[in-house]
Amino acid sequence: MRIVVLGAGMIGVHIARELIEEKREVVLIEKDSDAAAIASSELDCLVINDDGSKPEVLRKAGAARSDWFLALTGSDEVNIVACGLVAAESRAVRTVARVESSFYSSLSPVQRKAFGLDMLVNPTMETASAVVRIVDEGFAEDVIPLHEGRLQLRYLPAKSIEGYAGHSLRQIRHSHEADFLVAAIVKPYGLLIPDGEYVIEAEDLMYLLGTPEGLDRVAGAVAGVRESARRVIIIGATKIGARLIEALGRRSSDRERGLGALIKRALKKQRSITVLESSREHAKSLAKNFQGIDIVHGDSSEEGVLEKAGAEKADLVVCATESQTFNILTAQLAKTLGAKKSVAIALNDRYKSLSSVLEVDALVSMKSVVAATVLELVRRAHIRTIHDFYEDDVELVELSLGKDSLVAGKPLKELSLPKGVLVGFAFQGGAIVVPSGDTVLQGGDVVGFIARKGSIAGLERIFGGARGA
Repeated sequence: MRIVVLGAGMIGVHIARELIEEKREVVLIEKDSDAAAIASSELDCLVINDDGSKPEVLRKAGAARSDWFLALTGSDEVNIVACGLVAAESRAVRTVARVESSFYSSLSPVQRKAFGLDMLVNPTMETASAVVRIVDEGFAEDVIPLHEGRLQLRYLPAKSIEGYAGHSLRQIRHSHEADFLVAAIVKPYGLLIPDGEYVIEAEDLMYLLGTPEGLDRVAGAVAGVRESARRVIIIGATKIGARLIEALGRRSSDRERGLGALIKRALKKQRSITVLESSREHAKSLAKNFQGIDIVHGDSSEEGVLEKAGAEKADLVVCATESQTFNILTAQLAKTLGAKKSVAIALNDRYKSLSSVLEVDALVSMKSVVAATVLELVRRAHIRTIHDFYEDDVELVELSLGKDSLVAGKPLKELSLPKGVLVGFAFQGGAIVVPSGDTVLQGGDVVGFIARKGSIAGLERIFGGARGA
């Protein structure tokens, strides 16, 4: 698969690196000479230092001969123009444009096609949606919800569960009735994807994957995972903050429908949203656009401001300013003051390694969210990253089997999966299954895998058709 990426910014370089690790042929175009030089030294691909909005540069990169063209610069206009030029040269290439303006995001499919756009990715909208999703699904510190909370990934020390140390995973699975999986082991050298013969050591840190009920029986219940967030504080009147107000406001009033939902809403308190913003101008602008929210003007780093906003009584505090360091520190402070849960929005993954020592309940990386969205589009079989382990180049991914899939009707043990890939779960007919080698896959199944990034192409060969089918 050949992919041309326009833009060597944070997101462009990250996605290019991911694609290279998955054994794709990547060409990167970057106008800024310093950024191009850095990308060339870090990435094993051709880097063209030139203006990607010029037809001759796109031809030099072979954009029209590629399978995908990803326009990921920080300029909506450059991305739109570049995609249009590539689409005019070839109808076969698929185009993706990163956009920040809501105008482009609101274009109809016909209008997008007129611009030569197959897909649009809005980092602000994707990040806000990721936050709302974990709030809806139920989350807590070291608990990652998956599939609307029907599955969980939990991070905990092996010694916290009696009888694990000194036993193999096969022995542990046989001794428990609950369906669960030790998905990964954190080692000083990185992440280990274990097989059934692996023997747990007392100092191991584990990721367990399973249903909430099954994991509760194995590791004990986690308080407050599904607790509704009625009192919400959003720190930062940013674009993401505005998106969160829209989404969280809708969730509290019109997500459910019908008589039963009306009764539930009548019995429940309406979700209240407070926005804390240091800029008086931004605060006024937000107040004009959103009715029914409380605006507190002040700097949360100053004494007494978080308390004035009601952090000690908040069910949820989301820190969404432009500074990721500020967001993390403020989210930590909010928890210290008494907030039940806190979320920090980060630009990149720089602080993810601190997740286990911070009291922040969720750290949402804009870079990771956007990368997961783009990679799902590009990968054959529509392989989607649902969790990226920060300790190593390991992902929890999933794919949906088509009704005419070549693997339908076959047991997992006959599929010759890439070495080191672990089957994590399967949704079959609405039921959740922790598969064994004898599990027979059927069309319509959703299957999850724990895999190193270099194994993704191998999964595509087994489960995917041509050009993402």
